[in-house]
Amino acid sequence: MKKLVLLSCILALSAGHLEATELPGAYNEVDQVLWVVSDVETTMVKYRELGFDQFKDMGTVEVKSWTTESVSMARLVCANLGGAHVNWIQPLEGESIFNDFLIEHGDAAMSLVHRFSEVNDLKDEIGRLDALGIGILDKISIETSEGELAFVLMDTEPEGKYILGFTYADNGLQIHTALCDDNLLELRLNQYAFAIRDPEPVSDYWMKIGLPELAINYPELGDPMYYGKPADHDLIQGWQRHGTINYEWCIPVKGPIVYEDHIKLHGEGIHHLAFSVKDMDVVLEDYTSKGFVVSMGGTWGEKGKPGSGRYEYIDLEQAGGLTMELLWNFKENPESAQP
Repeated sequence: MKKLVLLSCILALSAGHLEATELPGAYNEVDQVLWVVSDVETTMVKYRELGFDQFKDMGTVEVKSWTTESVSMARLVCANLGGAHVNWIQPLEGESIFNDFLIEHGDAAMSLVHRFSEVNDLKDEIGRLDALGIGILDKISIETSEGELAFVLMDTEPEGKYILGFTYADNGLQIHTALCDDNLLELRLNQYAFAIRDPEPVSDYWMKIGLPELAINYPELGDPMYYGKPADHDLIQGWQRHGTINYEWCIPVKGPIVYEDHIKLHGEGIHHLAFSVKDMDVVLEDYTSKGFVVSMGGTWGEKGKPGSGRYEYIDLEQAGGLTMELLWNFKENPESAQP
């Protein structure tokens, strides 16, 4: 009840007088991902086949919107995917922001959530964003058998291409801290990535709140492949590096290319989670033997030289709608290199 009262206080906040200040430290890490799916059971089964087993099935839960004063039901599974804390949410009965998102985008990741250590710090940040013209989209509480999950969702998707989310204090922390990063093939989260059309307005939007400008890169890729066939595609990358977070904004220039596929199916937004791998061939052999399909791949840099590497994308459209990217970096001395 105490947390519900605190959350209601946030919605009642009137703090338009706050000045834009240095970006709060909460933005240094993505605490969790809100990811909407149409079939959480299938999603969980597929990710188990990919070597992940750190799941917590919360069953059917009640979702309350403090903005619309509505209540709906959903199925919730919390997971740790090699360091990415995700909440798979399958809307069931009733209207909700999750149901609306599923109708508009299909299976896709909706929000990256940052955690504030104190509720007053969160209030201050909401006030700072309000002064910048960014309001609250919805305020959600999810009742589970292990306590309440509470999220403040900001109205950032139209210009920023994903929903900026917040939580606070130890809200729901015990659920995700009970799940470790371990997985069968030792994949480690490397980046969050997005597919968008035009980097300039997106960069300007996030710079307005204090995130870094997108560092534009025109990569020279080797041996590009698209669904097993040689491809002549082209892209632009926009990099944001802030704290422990790597954000890659992928802009399709010439197809066929998976970023264009995603935009056509789901709209602009979160496209993939990227994972570092120790042995690309071992991982690909495991995945393809289980029926997973490599949608795109290639290399960068001079093969066998420092700064070179290999990337492969796994098509997971039928397993939650979010692509997986595998990254392997050449290391001159693997024994002494940092993982």
